[in-house]
Formats: sequence, C-alpha cells, structure tokens
Amino acid sequence: ELLSYRDADWPEDYDLILRLLERGHRLQVLPRRLLLWREGPNRLSRTHPSYTLERFVACKAAFLSTGALAQFDQYILWGFGGTGKAIHKALAARDKHPAFIVELDPGRLGQTIHNAPVVPPEQIPSLPALPMLVSVSGATARAQIRAFLAAGGRFDPQDFICVA
Repeated sequence: ELLSYRDADWPEDYDLILRLLERGHRLQVLPRRLLLWREGPNRLSRTHPSYTLERFVACKAAFLSTGALAQFDQYILWGFGGTGKAIHKALAARDKHPAFIVELDPGRLGQTIHNAPVVPPEQIPSLPALPMLVSVSGATARAQIRAFLAAGGRFDPQDFICVA
C-alpha cells in the first residue's frame, strides 16, 4: 500500500507516521545518521500554524478516536497535567470522554474532573476494561508507569497508549 503526504490541518509528517503505524508498519531508530538537518528560524515547523502544539494534539486525537477509541465513548486517562488537559479537550471535541482519571497528586485524588472520578494507580485493577491513555511526559515517569502497569499484566500498546 502506497502512503504519501496529504494536506491536513496538522503536521503532514506526523500524520504520515501515524497512518503508517495505524496500518501495522513498525518504526525504529537507526544506528547511523541518514541525513543532515538544517535548522533555521524560517522553517515551516517554526512558522506555520499547522505546526502548533494544539495541531499536534488534534492530530493525535483524530487518530485515537478512529483507532484505539473507535469502539469506546470513554477511556481511562492517566495524568491531568498540561498534556492530559490538552488531549482531553481534543478528544472531548470528538465525543470521547474519560471515565476515570488516574493521578498521583494527593490534592486531586477523590475529586471529580469533567465527570470523571480521580483515582490512584492502585485502583486500576478494579476499573472497567476501557482503553487507557497515559498522558505523562518525561521518559523517567513513563518508564515508571510502564513498569507499574507491566507488574499488573498490562503492556503497551495493546493495554495502554502513551500519548505525551
């Protein structure tokens, strides 16, 4: 199947990568450099409105809503910081809403955010079988979350997806 760039209202290269992944292609980091990149202030990714953070999030939400969340109106959202709030907003525009929000912040635990109870990670095994989106940025934090979920028999991408 031939895939190419398409005109969308978000970054075309990111769109292409997500479409490749959606069709089962695999990505990897190669051990050697294949090209030299010139960085400059006038580069489209620095100046064009399609490359704003909001447009990246909209692209993710589009693929999530037609992919992992296609059969679900609700999902479990781990993390409601800046990234979690952004993905929540973009998914809500597509009628996808969190059923539960998983948080570590003791100030948020026990609260309800956008009709979703805020629960600690230890409560995950008792939650309904819904897709889980992990919206926590930082490699160390994501590694800790992956280890926690793996200890409970959950692995990415089949049981959860990191969206940060």
